[in-house]
Amino acid sequence: MNAVIALCHFCEAHGPCAIFCTQTLRDTKIEDLVNLEQQQQQPGQKTCSACNYTLGRNNSNAIYSKDTESGATFVSTKVATLQEVANLVKQAAVRSLSCEINTNKDGDGGFVFFGDSSRGHILSHTFRVSDLQARGYYQLFSIIVLMKDKYFLLNTKPFLAEHLRKISIELQAGAQRTKAAEELNYSARQRRLSGAQFLMPTPRSLLELTGEEHIFAQLHSHFAWILLAGSRFLTEHITFGNLPWLPPQSSGRPPAQRLTYNSSTLPMIQMYEDDPEQEGFFSLRHIKKVVPKDDFATVCFCALTGVKIIVRGAPERTVLFMMCLKKLLPEPMHNLMRIDAQHQHSISSEYKIISVSNDIAVPIASGSVFRIDFLDKHVNGNDIVSVKWPAELPRKLPDLLVKLLKAVKAVEEKTFTELVLNKQTKVLIEEWKNKVICLNHAKSGSVQAKLKKVLGVQPQDQPIINYWSTHLQ
Repeated sequence: MNAVIALCHFCEAHGPCAIFCTQTLRDTKIEDLVNLEQQQQQPGQKTCSACNYTLGRNNSNAIYSKDTESGATFVSTKVATLQEVANLVKQAAVRSLSCEINTNKDGDGGFVFFGDSSRGHILSHTFRVSDLQARGYYQLFSIIVLMKDKYFLLNTKPFLAEHLRKISIELQAGAQRTKAAEELNYSARQRRLSGAQFLMPTPRSLLELTGEEHIFAQLHSHFAWILLAGSRFLTEHITFGNLPWLPPQSSGRPPAQRLTYNSSTLPMIQMYEDDPEQEGFFSLRHIKKVVPKDDFATVCFCALTGVKIIVRGAPERTVLFMMCLKKLLPEPMHNLMRIDAQHQHSISSEYKIISVSNDIAVPIASGSVFRIDFLDKHVNGNDIVSVKWPAELPRKLPDLLVKLLKAVKAVEEKTFTELVLNKQTKVLIEEWKNKVICLNHAKSGSVQAKLKKVLGVQPQDQPIINYWSTHLQ
């Protein structure tokens, strides 16, 4: 699990801080971590036994263990290994011990979720540990789980809450045993009569509070197991079709059809659909090769939002282009495409993406009609096209389009192949298809507004929602 688990403590002398951080490292040499704590130690930093952890007689500054099956190394140090993560843990520790607290009178801690995309998302468990020598006769601790993936953290919250509570109960039980032993030598009446003179000037460490010499080794074992088991507790799968928690689609609507095509173009379509080796040529990158560079985002925007696209040219030159445009729509909407239309009335029908031959008259470009004309000229064997659309793109592009543009850019930078681009495109389209289906099942505007917030739908995504919701159920 890509997260950091930290034990935090509110020191009476130095304030809140993290004293023990466990995280997962891969492909990291343990030798590089030997002097980590000395390198990250700030000069002149005030510390005490309560602000640090100790391994008993062992003077090592880090604990590590390795899972042979996954190859992951779990490292526990006072400060997180990466400086950026260390700053996030420090901020989270302050909030978990000051303002983000949920405890009852008995000191049994609750759970608080807070954070954002820039500072990370945190699940905090704050609890009290008995200490007869501390102010109020207890010390305040918290265990925080910090990660960047908000939804993964929320989905694993029941699992994390169960085991973090077990750890806090174990620490509280150890402190209660120490408290009981101290009360035998020093009664409560003596403490009341003596006042504050018996309070220790320096807070005691967790090792002294629990009486367990290897308490931090035990914490490392607990935290490392949670990180390992958390990654296996919840796995993500790509869902195609109906979501499992939604009712099945009504049978009153006709099933999704394949592309609508002319019989003369069927052999070409079958050639591309049946040949697995042609899959790499169906990617969005082919569209970017055909249209001018500045018009690529415009073509994708029109296809995603329902602006009618008319592709004019010889069928042998437009079929591949249409097959690539098909990638921008979920499968139930493929029947909105018409390949090689033979009559002008097809243009005025409900088809949204149409290809026609050069001898068919087509309407002029307008705000609702996007035209792409394949010209007879060729440059170095590449098609030359004329793109016409008098409208302009909105200032903020839909989130789906932004992610598709980033994926295409990654292919150009050789980050991954065109086959991977196809898989990524399909995942993004299916993700937004499922979002639209969820919104369609919202019974009221208030429920839909809350659902949009949960799904991360922004105002700039509304054109896609409006177009897809009329064709998806």
